[in-house]
Amino acid sequence: MKLYAFSDFHLSGDPPTKPMDIFGDHWKNHREKIINAWLDTIHEDDVVIMAGDLSWAMNISDAIQDLKMLGSLPGRKIVGRGNHDYWWDTVTKMTRMTDGAFEFLFNSAIDVGGVALAGTRGWISETSPKLTEADKPIIAREEGRMERSLELAEKMNVPRIMAVLHYPPFDEMKKPNHMLEIMKAHHVTDCIYGHIHGAPNFVNLPEELEGIHLHLTSADYLDFKPHFICDLEDSHA
Repeated sequence: MKLYAFSDFHLSGDPPTKPMDIFGDHWKNHREKIINAWLDTIHEDDVVIMAGDLSWAMNISDAIQDLKMLGSLPGRKIVGRGNHDYWWDTVTKMTRMTDGAFEFLFNSAIDVGGVALAGTRGWISETSPKLTEADKPIIAREEGRMERSLELAEKMNVPRIMAVLHYPPFDEMKKPNHMLEIMKAHHVTDCIYGHIHGAPNFVNLPEELEGIHLHLTSADYLDFKPHFICDLEDSHA
């Protein structure tokens, strides 16, 4: 059993209604690259964390083609919300419409073989130069959700707690934000995040802050291949 992370697919059906190669030739046929790399890497007893931005669809009905494709791939699939996941609905409805293919990390924590996963979408950092008054209540809400999720994770009494965000836990200057301080207070070992795209933005990304290992899992950063996080305990052993 292994834990992987892989996110920010920005799918739009097959054939794509929003081709991603407008952002560079490396995005050409990215749907096929994702499927092939997944099949080459992930086994049925592995776990894959997807930290948001899976589909460009605006509602769950339009996202079904993309979600059903991902749901058909091997492994246990944990999904967090991204800022472009406009299709996101209630957990009950998403679970029903995807035939239980995913576990949605929302106001919850999930035990995956000795690792407790806690998470929320996140938002821009409170120190960002782009911050507006409208951002402040969103940041407070997201921090509250992370706090509650981490409290649930702690109650699982497992060896490790990992956090899953869509937005990075640092600002444009690569300085840790308050979300990371919350994670540190709850003894998080690793943070999986996405959202960042484009080679210029991949320069000098921190691998660790405040003792927490950071994993950017955007598909283009990973060359459209799942990222290995760690081995997991076999719950059936």
